Amino acid sequence: MALGHHADDAVETFLMNLFNEGRVGCFSPVTYLSRKDLFVIRPMVYAWEKDVIHAQRSEDLPVVKSKCPADKVTNRQWTKDFLRGLEKQNPGVKQRILGAMERGGINGWGKVL
Repeated sequence: MALGHHADDAVETFLMNLFNEGRVGCFSPVTYLSRKDLFVIRPMVYAWEKDVIHAQRSEDLPVVKSKCPADKVTNRQWTKDFLRGLEKQNPGVKQRILGAMERGGINGWGKVL
């Protein structure tokens, strides 16, 4: 099964786990679900959200808007906004966080099947 998480999702999830739970972790780029004998892959995990949006606009692909009443007023949105400000002050910080996740082997990051 393929999921559409991108690099921004990974960095946001890493920081939310750190800030909210005091744990170092993130979803894995590849996960094996033994009870279902199924691999979950995230093929866009090294693409940044801005690049995904650019590709969507370039190819005029449809976007399904969230119907969730909490959309854009969540902890994830706070983290996204926090990272945007951090990136303005420290250009490249998101890339460095992603690199640290890979070098640290966080939940399978840096490993290839």
